[in-house]
Amino acid sequence: MKRTIGLLLATAGLALLVAGCAEQGGGSASSPGAGASAGGSQTAAVNTNDIRDFNLRVKCPGVHELKAHGWSDQQIMQQLSVAQEDIPACEHWSQQQQRGYTPPPPAGVSAAAKPAPSAGASPSAAQ
Repeated sequence: MKRTIGLLLATAGLALLVAGCAEQGGGSASSPGAGASAGGSQTAAVNTNDIRDFNLRVKCPGVHELKAHGWSDQQIMQQLSVAQEDIPACEHWSQQQQRGYTPPPPAGVSAAAKPAPSAGASPSAAQ
């Protein structure tokens, strides 16, 4: 009996989750406030250069890593879906970044909150 109730609750939760995701419209590149209006649907003006630049900032560390492991340009283009001219640009871009670089989120997406420092993280913080 407990299993049946648990299964029903899990199924209902999953159905609500899927319905909520379907209502949001999936992976659109629109801003968080864009949606359907009384006159029709709104579309956010998206600059294709911004999207390409963001995609390269995300893919360039991978291109650099594969190049460092001896992959050919053809293998990299097939694996990461980048153009031939993007590979040298990525290599140059990767050399310009400081160690541990993480690209910022694209426009219209809020950054994740930074974790709060733990109480025992630093002995100087307690003084």
